[in-house]
Amino acid sequence: MVDRLAQVESRLEAIERRLGALERGSREARPIVEEIAPETLAEGSLSRAATYLGRVLLIFGGAYLLRAITDTGLLPIQAGIPIGASYALLWLFMAYRAGGQAEQRTGATIYGTVSILMALPILIEAFTRFELLSGPQTAIALAVCCAIYLAVAALRDLRLLAWLILAGGLLTGTVLMKASGAVLPFVVCFMVLGLVSLWVVYLRRWRGLQWLGAAAANLGVFALLVLSSNGSWSITPASVFLVATLLWCVYLPSFVVRSHLHGHPPGIFEAAQGAVASLLAFGAAVYAVQVGALRPAPPGVLAMALGMGCYALAFTRETRTKRGRGHYFYSTLGLALVVGGSALLATPAKAAVAWALLAVGLAWSSGRYGRVSLSLHCTLLLAAACLGSGVLATGAAAFAGAGVESWPQPTAAQALVASLTVACLFIPVAQRSDLWGPLAVLPQVLVLALAGWSAGGLIVTALAPMLAGVPGPAADLGRLAALRTAVLAAAAITMALSSRHPRWPEARWLVYPVLVIAGIKMLLEDFPSGRPLTLFIALALLGCALILVSKVLPRRSVETRAA
Repeated sequence: MVDRLAQVESRLEAIERRLGALERGSREARPIVEEIAPETLAEGSLSRAATYLGRVLLIFGGAYLLRAITDTGLLPIQAGIPIGASYALLWLFMAYRAGGQAEQRTGATIYGTVSILMALPILIEAFTRFELLSGPQTAIALAVCCAIYLAVAALRDLRLLAWLILAGGLLTGTVLMKASGAVLPFVVCFMVLGLVSLWVVYLRRWRGLQWLGAAAANLGVFALLVLSSNGSWSITPASVFLVATLLWCVYLPSFVVRSHLHGHPPGIFEAAQGAVASLLAFGAAVYAVQVGALRPAPPGVLAMALGMGCYALAFTRETRTKRGRGHYFYSTLGLALVVGGSALLATPAKAAVAWALLAVGLAWSSGRYGRVSLSLHCTLLLAAACLGSGVLATGAAAFAGAGVESWPQPTAAQALVASLTVACLFIPVAQRSDLWGPLAVLPQVLVLALAGWSAGGLIVTALAPMLAGVPGPAADLGRLAALRTAVLAAAAITMALSSRHPRWPEARWLVYPVLVIAGIKMLLEDFPSGRPLTLFIALALLGCALILVSKVLPRRSVETRAA
């Protein structure tokens, strides 16, 4: 018994010794974590900040020493400016070296920022004070300088440095452009900066930087377009067109390389910049043609060629199989260029007929290859053809014109465009798509609306002189109102019957809107200007249309639910 108690006591003493050792170890480690570590961190941060601040002061001190030597004449100006620029580039090189080490990235950004603050003022003074460079030479120097800084920022992943040099370069370029009057060279400089910033973003996958560069380039081209209309500036409209075309050709190849070689589909920036660049180029071409500075053939042929090229890019193997954003971007851009180019090459009537014929081909291709996007392009071309030929305006005058002052005179081009629009309805197109979903029916609905508007307007235009005697003060406005109501009622019945056919199920979406328009028109036109006989005819026709529509459409809906 005694021996057992002795063993228990010895074990308890061993446990107490171990617990004591653990407690002493925790008390010794706690001051290191709680007291020494925070003090060390604070002292380290303060020490680094003081070190960086001291280095910055020394760097600027060296710059002012060079400036003092130059001002006193000990160093010629022709030598002082290059030495000052070399001094600024020296600290850019130091930023490049420091950026290769993770613990010195803050110092790299500081060195690069200081270098920018020295380099850009040197460029300004080289032109404004010392007159060592001309306006175009200063623009070239600014573009090269900013490109070097952006390259360093991209190689070392210094995003803040890229933003600072791009913003500072654009601000410096604006100041120098105003001071020198050399607008054209600095606009080209902005294009270079926009292109470099775009590829920096592509390589580093940053965000936002390319918008700043593109905005400067776009505003520069727009400023050229505005200044070319002012006789006090030696800027010709033809040169503005060339610069705007250069802007378009600068960005599009970058988009092509990005999408077709690197496999990245176009995004919001590509779509926005492509649209803006196209509008600027087309606007510059139209203005140059209007003032007689440029013949319409060169820009028209160029736009047509670029449009065909964009269509070819839209149907390459990569974009054709994926049917992603690249296909829609390039095909839409191609369509806009083809329409704009043909509008420059031909008269509005001939261009409208050409667009309608191309729409027929796109409708066939849509059904052949099962692409809803081609059906949408067909619809857009038909809308452009109806607008360009004037058939939309003729329809508006036919359905809403007073008829006592003038009456539209349909042309052969309007009749042909209306006929081709109706013909597109009889060509099977793609009406279902997993990508489009319910919106796949939208192109066909728009074609139905265009066909009804164009054909109905031409019918009213042709029959009104025989029935109502328009134009002139002797026009029978009651008969004219009844004729319009009759055409609208016939259009509603035709669409209701067409919706029963598998090819035109979308026609049902237009039946009741047409009837609502007819009802509003009766209240606004038929009752105020009609006679009992014409009102009887209009009310009878509209009533019959409502009855027939109510008999046709419910059957269609029931059959659809049953299927």
